[in-house]
Amino acid sequence: MSEYGKERLYNDLISDGYSPEYLSDNKGMDYVVITEYVVQFGIFKGQEIALAIPVPKDYPRTAGASIHVKSNPHLLDIKDTIKGKRNIINSNIGNEWRYWSFRFNLSPENPTNDLMSQINGIFKNI
Repeated sequence: MSEYGKERLYNDLISDGYSPEYLSDNKGMDYVVITEYVVQFGIFKGQEIALAIPVPKDYPRTAGASIHVKSNPHLLDIKDTIKGKRNIINSNIGNEWRYWSFRFNLSPENPTNDLMSQINGIFKNI
């Protein structure tokens, strides 16, 4: 098992019971995608979405600064940006995706569990 990059996140998510896939955007950024992610908290609790997580080559030393969300209709769209709180823009992955800006701080002990916990927190705090 690779210690870094998309393989690390992919394998960690497999271990946590997800069925991830790989994806790259038109700028060469790698993503690990959970196509059947069920929102656990907040106003969108219970909704199934596709969740793309950008993965730097040195993950988990660093983490991407966003998640990309695909749902129909969009859970939140560009008009739902709130300055200083959330930034939602079009995604490099495609028109059906939205980029949600967020800065992740991962603990070295269990970075992927920490990452998923913070992603759950994004939905909880909408």
